[in-house]
Amino acid sequence: MTYETKQAYSEVCAVLENMPNEYISKIPKKIIKLFETERLTNYEPNINKFNPLDKNKLSKKAMVIIAMLNYQYWCPNKKVKDDLYKTYLSNNDKYQREIEKKYSVDNLFKNKNNITQVYNEVENVAMVEYKESVFKRIINKIKNIFHK
Repeated sequence: MTYETKQAYSEVCAVLENMPNEYISKIPKKIIKLFETERLTNYEPNINKFNPLDKNKLSKKAMVIIAMLNYQYWCPNKKVKDDLYKTYLSNNDKYQREIEKKYSVDNLFKNKNNITQVYNEVENVAMVEYKESVFKRIINKIKNIFHK
C-alpha cells in the first residue's frame, strides 16, 4: 500500500471521528477496521471540524474515499443516489474531455513546432570580428623581427 493511501486513510479516520455516530454506524465494521489498521499512526491531519470538508485541504484520495462512503452508505434514498451518480458521471466526463484536450495528438505536434521556432531564433547570433589596436600590431611586428 502506498504512502498516499495510508495518509488518506488517516485523514478519513480523522473525519469519521468528528462525525455523528449515526453515520459511523452505517459503515460496515470491516471497512472501519481497514481504515484504522492501515492508516499512518504518526500522521495527524489538520482538520478543522467547523469548516466544510472542501475547505480542510484533504488529499484527493481521502475525498474520493469519503465520496464513496457517502454514495454507498449515507445516501438516504434512491433518488439522491441517482442524482449523485449523475453528478459523478458528469464530473468524470469533464475530466476525460480535459485530459483528451490536453494530450491530443494535434496539440502535441503544435507545441513541438513552437519549441523548434524558439531554438531557431536563439541560434541566429552574429560573430563579432576582433581587431587589434595599432599599438598591439606594432609590438607584435617588433617581436616577430627579434624572433627571426
